[in-house]
Amino acid sequence: MDNGKRLKISFSLKFVSATAAFVGIIWSFFAATADGYSHWSKRLLYFTLQSNVWIAVTFIAILLATRVKKLRDNGKLLNVLYVLKYVFTVSITVTGFIFCAVLAPGSANAGYNAWTVSSILTHVVVPVFSVADYFVDPRRPVIKKSQVLYATVPPFIYCIFATVLCVMKVDFGRGEPFPYFFFNYYSPAGVFGTSDVMPYRIGSFYWIVFILFIVIGIGTLYRILGSKKEK
Repeated sequence: MDNGKRLKISFSLKFVSATAAFVGIIWSFFAATADGYSHWSKRLLYFTLQSNVWIAVTFIAILLATRVKKLRDNGKLLNVLYVLKYVFTVSITVTGFIFCAVLAPGSANAGYNAWTVSSILTHVVVPVFSVADYFVDPRRPVIKKSQVLYATVPPFIYCIFATVLCVMKVDFGRGEPFPYFFFNYYSPAGVFGTSDVMPYRIGSFYWIVFILFIVIGIGTLYRILGSKKEK
């Protein structure tokens, strides 16, 4: 496939991803009460919505930058935007993976419906189209090995954010001071312990380390596959 066709497909993928992200976010606001949240604003405290905002805004910025000649000729600006795209593509991939592999399977026992329209858009549609765009888009910076660590920045910042709110016992909208069970520092397993209570078999620390390895693993995989595609 020549670069012209790839650029057109990439444009469509970015547009669909950004649209799906914003539709999913807005839909989740209107459905917040029905989904069991005390207020629509509480949904902004979750990594899901934050990662959707990041990737959508980045895609919009890239679409604008590649359409405006002065911006298109600014190589440094485009390079920064594409590095951000790499970072946030990893974040949105983690969002989709953790939801589909860890959170959704246990949602029935937790008392909520995981597969709502907004949830499907933000956890499945946006990640799938974003990853597809990453490999279709012929414009791609060469990601160095050290830059893989950039992908850990958004999850790391969110970890600090969630931890501070958890310690302060801020309600995340469902009557609990944590966004996801692995951030529940008050669970039977605590931070460093273990327990026989599902899903708290291991403490939050081990979950955070596990997710960190997932982030680095996905970031490394995308860097390697992206470099091979570029060559």
